[in-house]
Amino acid sequence: MHIKGYGFPFRTPRCRVAKLAEWPEVESRFAAWPRLGVVAVSQRAAGRIAPVIARAEMTYGPEAIDWLNAIAEVLTLLEAACLGVPVTRFTLDIAAEVARGTANSARSLVREKGPSKAAEDAELAFAATAFAADALRAEQPAKRASLAARCVRLALDGGTVPEAVVAFDFKLLQAFAESGDTDWSVTADGPFGELWPAGEPEWVTAAAGRLKELEPTLPKLLRLPGW
Repeated sequence: MHIKGYGFPFRTPRCRVAKLAEWPEVESRFAAWPRLGVVAVSQRAAGRIAPVIARAEMTYGPEAIDWLNAIAEVLTLLEAACLGVPVTRFTLDIAAEVARGTANSARSLVREKGPSKAAEDAELAFAATAFAADALRAEQPAKRASLAARCVRLALDGGTVPEAVVAFDFKLLQAFAESGDTDWSVTADGPFGELWPAGEPEWVTAAAGRLKELEPTLPKLLRLPGW
C-alpha cells in the first residue's frame, strides 16, 4: 500500500500522550494551527484505518481490494499535497469524489450480500478519507478544523486504530505550531515519523501484502509523478 507515512526525522521531542483532548478542544486547536499540518494529522488518521478495508474481502470478494486501492491512492495524493507537492483543486475535487464514489459502490455490494462488521469498518475508512480530502480543500480555518476533527473521530470509531498514535501526532503538531515554525514547503523535514512508531499491526501488514499482490490487476486512479 503506497502510503509513505511521512518518514522524516522528528523536529520536536517525542511526546508521550495516550489520549486526545476533548473533541471541542481538538477542533478549536485545529482552527488555530497550520493548514497543512492539520490536514496531515487527519490524513494520517485516515491512513491508519484504511487497511481495515481488506477485511471485507472475505465477505464481499476481491472487489474489496479495489476499494482499498482507490482509498490508498486518495491518501497518497493528500500526503503529497501536505508535503508541498503541487496538486490542483481539480485533482483534489476528483480525489474527494473517488473516496465517496468508492463508498457508494461498496454500499451497493453490501446491500446485495448483506451487512457485516467488515462493511461497517470499511465505511468508516471511506468517510475518514473523504473528510481528509475535504479538509484540504476547505478555505476557512474553522471549516477545515471541523472536517479534520470529523476525519480523526471516524478513524478512531471502529476501535482498530489506537487513540495513542493519533494523539501522538496531535501533540507533535501542537509543539510544532507553538514553536512558530510553520514552514511546510516540500523541502521541510516535517514533524511526523512513521504511521506506526511502535510497529505495524499484523492486519495492516496483511492488507498491504494483499494490495501489492493484486496491484498488477488494479487500476491506477490518482498517481502523481514520483508517487
